[in-house]
Amino acid sequence: MKISNVRWRVILLIMFPMQLIMSLDRINIGVSAPFIQKDFDFNLTQISFILSAFAWTYAFFQIPTSIWVQKIGSHKAIAIAGVFWSLFTIITPLGSSLALLIIFRCLLGVAQAADIPGGINAINSWFPKKEKASANSVFLSSGYLGSAIGTMLTAWIVSQFGWRWSFYSFGIIGIVIALYWYKNFRNSPKEHKSVNQAELEYITESQEENSATVVKTSWKQWKMFIGKSQVWAIGIQYFCLVLIESFFITLLPTYLVQGRHLSIVKTGISASLPWISLTIMVLVMGGIIDFVYRKTKSRVISRVPFGIAGFIISSSCLWLATQTSSTTSMSILLMISMAGIGMIQVPNWTAVQDIGGKHSASLSGFVNFCGNLSTAIGTILVVQLVNHFGNWTIGITSLTMVGALGAVSWLFVNPNKPLLEDDQVDHNDTLIINAETSNQII
Repeated sequence: MKISNVRWRVILLIMFPMQLIMSLDRINIGVSAPFIQKDFDFNLTQISFILSAFAWTYAFFQIPTSIWVQKIGSHKAIAIAGVFWSLFTIITPLGSSLALLIIFRCLLGVAQAADIPGGINAINSWFPKKEKASANSVFLSSGYLGSAIGTMLTAWIVSQFGWRWSFYSFGIIGIVIALYWYKNFRNSPKEHKSVNQAELEYITESQEENSATVVKTSWKQWKMFIGKSQVWAIGIQYFCLVLIESFFITLLPTYLVQGRHLSIVKTGISASLPWISLTIMVLVMGGIIDFVYRKTKSRVISRVPFGIAGFIISSSCLWLATQTSSTTSMSILLMISMAGIGMIQVPNWTAVQDIGGKHSASLSGFVNFCGNLSTAIGTILVVQLVNHFGNWTIGITSLTMVGALGAVSWLFVNPNKPLLEDDQVDHNDTLIINAETSNQII
C-alpha cells in the first residue's frame, strides 16, 4: 500500500496558515509603535511598556496553558485560543489610554500562549522521529514568514490607512483561520479519515510510546522536571536566544526610525529582511538536522553543535550591525544575525520533543516561558539603557553579550535523556552528554 502524505498536508495547509496569522497579530505593534507614540504623545519608556506587555502574560501563561493543551489536545486548544487572540487584536486600536493599550496587549499574550505548546504537541503526534526536525522547521518558518510579510504589509497599511487598520484586518482574518483549523485539524493521525494504514504505521513505527496526544502532566511530575539540570539548561539557552530575537520583534522598527532615521517604507523593508533570512535558515536547518541524524544516529550530534554555532553567529553579527554606518551593511549583518537564530530554533524544539516525549507540550511551555520572559525584560532593559546613555548602541550590545551563556548552556542539554526514566531512549545514539554530572562530551 502506498503511503499517504496527509501529515504534510496537515502541517502545510492547516498548521502553517494558523501560525502565520498568529505572527501577523503579534508583529504589527512593532511597526505601529512610532505612530502610536506620536498619536498619544507617549515617551519611549511608555511605548516600551506597551511593546513588552504582550511578552509578560505570554510568558507567565506558558506553563498553565501547556497543561491545558496537554489535557484537551491541540485541536480544541488552538481553535479556542485563535478566536480569542484575533478578537483581542481587533479591539487593541480601541484603547484610548496607555492603561487600556497595555491591558489589550496583555490579553493577546494570554490567548497566544497556546501556540507553541499546541504546535509542538501536534508535531510530536503527527510525525515520525526522523522527520520531526523538518516538520518543526516548516512550523517555525510559518511564524517567521508571517513576521516578514507582516512587517512590510503593516508598513504599507499604516502608510495608506493608518496604524489601526492593520489590527482590524489581521484580527478578522485570524478568526476565519481559527474556524478553519477547528474544522480540519485532528489531534492524531488515527483520528483523520484520510490517513491510510501505511502512513499510520510509518508515523508510529519509529515513535516512542511516549508520543500520546492527550496526556495530563501531574504537579508531582512537574516538580520532578524542574529538579532536572537539563530542563534548566534548555530553558536558559532559550532565554538567551529570545533575548537577542526580542530586539527584532519589538524594537527594530523604532531603532530604524529613531536611531537610523529611515522612512516608514524603508523601515518596513529593512525590518522584514532579517525575518526572510530567518525563514530560509529554519527551512534549511530542518533538512540538515534530519540528514545528520540519519547519518550519525545521534540526537546530540544533530542538535547540540548547531545550537552553539548559532549563538556565536547571531550575537556577533548583531553587535557588528550597530558598528557600521552603512545602511546596506547593517541590513546584511542583521540578516546574518537572524539566520544564526534560525540555526538554534530548529534543534531547540526538536530537543524539547526528544526530552519531553509525551510531556512535550508541558516542557515546551516551560521553555517558551523562559524565552518570552526575556522578551519582556529585554525590551524594557534596552529602552532604559538608551534613555540613560543617549544612544542605541549600548542597549543593543547588552543583548549580544548573552550569546556566550546561551552557547555554553547547550553543553548541558542531552537529547538522549528523557524527562521520565521509563520513557524510551534511542540506544543507537552514539554521543551522549551527561548534563547531570559532567560537562565533558563522551
